[in-house]
Amino acid sequence: MFTRVEPKRQSFEVVDDYTSKDIISEKKELFHDLFSEYSTQGFPRWKRLELSDFKKVPIKKYEGNFVKSGNVQLSGESIEKREYRDFLLEKFEGVDLKFVLMALIFFNAGMFKEINGNEKIDLIYDLSKNNVLIENSGLILRKHSSAFLVREYRSGGNFLNSASKFFLNSGSSLKIFNVFINPKTDLLISSNLYDLEESANLEVYDVIFGGQKMALDHLANLKGKSSRAIFKTVYFGRGRERLDLRYEIDHYGENTYGRIESNGVLADESYSVVRGNIDIKSTAYNADSEEKSHVINLSSRARADSIPSLFVDNSNVSARHGSAVGNIDENKLYYLMSRGLDERSAIKLIISGIFEPVINELPPDNADLKGEIEDAMSIRI
Repeated sequence: MFTRVEPKRQSFEVVDDYTSKDIISEKKELFHDLFSEYSTQGFPRWKRLELSDFKKVPIKKYEGNFVKSGNVQLSGESIEKREYRDFLLEKFEGVDLKFVLMALIFFNAGMFKEINGNEKIDLIYDLSKNNVLIENSGLILRKHSSAFLVREYRSGGNFLNSASKFFLNSGSSLKIFNVFINPKTDLLISSNLYDLEESANLEVYDVIFGGQKMALDHLANLKGKSSRAIFKTVYFGRGRERLDLRYEIDHYGENTYGRIESNGVLADESYSVVRGNIDIKSTAYNADSEEKSHVINLSSRARADSIPSLFVDNSNVSARHGSAVGNIDENKLYYLMSRGLDERSAIKLIISGIFEPVINELPPDNADLKGEIEDAMSIRI
């Protein structure tokens, strides 16, 4: 009999934490219970991310308009409505409960939408004008509806903390494209929770360039029969950037389908750890799930850790995992250079082959963003 054991949480206290005075919302009474819990929580001590201190940065109202397209409500407006409040303020574990509670309480950005048809939503968060970005966002997809959400997180700033929840009713479909181009952001946190009902379909694509310390968490609960979730990630670390990426798919319903795929490139002294968890419950007959991770090291000083995990409580399933870490394939490099490419151009072409399948998931009206991703990749080579 095997038992799933989670590492014991280590924490630290800070002298100057956020208080109720830092809540941006004018209706601070709505956050009373959450704040009471937040104030009792210490900050997580993360060895991999080298996080052992947290310096409070003043929270200000978001400067500018982060909604590029889409008829959505701001989270602050939606929370004032009883029918949406419980959803937007529902806590979950995410990267860590402390940071999730922080996002639910102190947010200065974020949107909410209840979708009944087909929607396209574009959000652009500019950290060059907003030193601190704290996002609380959510989507509820009604039966047989569909949505495409594109979120861009740009430039520098000191701190980004995002907590997002998504509920997919029966037969609905959600596609999300997250782009992080934040090489100078000191600390970047992103927590995401997805609940899927029968025949719901989820696809999430992450493209990551920085920040200095980044922790990201995605959890999909496949509760309904024949629900599907796909997580695909590409990342490029350089300098002394630290990336801690966690993906989990929990299978509850019959005939559920899950895929976790990450592809990374590391240069200089950067470090990545990718944790993929597949948890197939006893009720998930005929579940089909797989996770795989592949990393290319461009430097002998870079380090990549891959931690795939399978938890299976049903014998009538298909579950697989695999990981690989290595250098640029010398044969491929030689072949390309023998065709007239210099070394840098050959490396760029190989790395482009890793990013291209994910980038191509962007719709045509996001062509400018595709170009920016390609430019960001070129700069790092």
